[in-house]
Amino acid sequence: MKSKVSAFTLMEITVAMLISAICITICYSAYGLIQSYYIRFEEKNKTSSLVMDLKHVLERDFLKAIHIIRTENGLEVQQDSLNIDYSFQDKQILRQIKSLHTDTFSMPAQKIDFYFEGREAHVADTVDQLNLILQMNKDVQVPVQINKYYSSADLFK
Repeated sequence: MKSKVSAFTLMEITVAMLISAICITICYSAYGLIQSYYIRFEEKNKTSSLVMDLKHVLERDFLKAIHIIRTENGLEVQQDSLNIDYSFQDKQILRQIKSLHTDTFSMPAQKIDFYFEGREAHVADTVDQLNLILQMNKDVQVPVQINKYYSSADLFK
């Protein structure tokens, strides 16, 4: 009564474990590679979103403004019932709505130029054009130009 039990040999089990280890290693490497690509994509998307947000609020504030006055640190945007201060600092741009809140855009502005009717605007002068270059990362700079078109009634005030 010899009965033989059917089972895998030790060599077959070793080969199966080797193949499964290779598959697990390939999957783990692919996951790490895709994760690093996604992290880089997310960082680029975050900085470009920050640039778009800043440009959007600047354009909206310039459009709604009655007067835009240059200050020592940046701009004062005067609207109907609201004053908004933009402060251009070394590593960030602050948008402060008095007595409400402050928005911080964490990116440096490399070059900032203020103009009125084609001439450079000095402190306490009216501004109708803002040119600035935003530094997204060490290699990428984004130029931004925002214009304000005053009505003749606004300029007489």
